[in-house]
Amino acid sequence: MQQSGSARSLPFDYATSICCFWIVAGFFLDAWAHGHVPIESFFTPYHATFYSGMLALILVVAAYAMHHRSYGKPWRDCIPQPYHLAMLGFPIFVVAGIGDLIWHTFLGIEQGVDALLSPTHQALGLGMFFLASGPIRSVLSDRARATTLGQQLPLVIGLASWLILVHFGTAYAFDPGAARLDAPPPISPFTPDYMTALSIGYYKISVGVLIAIFQSALMTGFALYTVARIRLSPGAFTIFFLLANVPAAAAFTNDTPLLAIVVAQSLAAGIFADAFVARYDPNPETASPYRRFAVLLPLTYTGTYLLAVLATGGTWWDWNVALGAWLWTGVIGFALSLIGTARRTA
Repeated sequence: MQQSGSARSLPFDYATSICCFWIVAGFFLDAWAHGHVPIESFFTPYHATFYSGMLALILVVAAYAMHHRSYGKPWRDCIPQPYHLAMLGFPIFVVAGIGDLIWHTFLGIEQGVDALLSPTHQALGLGMFFLASGPIRSVLSDRARATTLGQQLPLVIGLASWLILVHFGTAYAFDPGAARLDAPPPISPFTPDYMTALSIGYYKISVGVLIAIFQSALMTGFALYTVARIRLSPGAFTIFFLLANVPAAAAFTNDTPLLAIVVAQSLAAGIFADAFVARYDPNPETASPYRRFAVLLPLTYTGTYLLAVLATGGTWWDWNVALGAWLWTGVIGFALSLIGTARRTA
């Protein structure tokens, strides 16, 4: 039962969630541009993409509020209650956007990892985190009636926007780099560079395994958060994984099969999650299905990645590394399920 604000509006949920996705997907278009196009100014078509999305979101919210204001409602009651906290995202985003302009003007244009760790870019992401929470909280507030895919899609799009934000902030930890084309230079024994090459190889493979574990933990964490709060309709998880992962893969694929690999593993994980939820309805109150879901989802996601890498050129990881990394993702999923079902006993 909503305590204040206007009643939930499904068209409003759709409009806000699509605008949020427009903005965060635009972040990756800008990330692509930083790696492919000389950028010497704040005023670029890539910045315009996500800033225009913010303008669209402002217009949507303003039009909705003014429509309800015309009926004599107080301003606070012109926006659905689940969106009240989300509105904090507007001032955060505006201040961060002005700060980003000042930052670029006086400190230059960030490149590479600098663009991901820029304080103003992180503040833009924080504003979007709040704004994208609106449609998520709106659907969850009405979960008893939001039982169809059409009613749940704003939540799915909002969650995808959240995960895109995480991918953007940790883009240096997106691809494990197991493909053969990502292999370090060959190690030649009995040369002055032997120890250096050996160290690079160990470092690269260790980071790759950590990235595989990290990405699987992200997918599983979002999935466990969702099933603990609502039973999604068939197709919802598949749409979620595709929307959340494809923008990052598209930005980084270049002349590699990365995009196809990410689409394959997102489809596999999504189809598995949809089928498992339809059959077992995993949630913290049903510990066994919940834990099996937490283990099998990352195993599906990472296993598909490794198989897709093998099918598109091979891998430089040996079987010990590949199988060990794969099993570790399942262990991490199990650990996350234990956290999700933990309760105070005294």
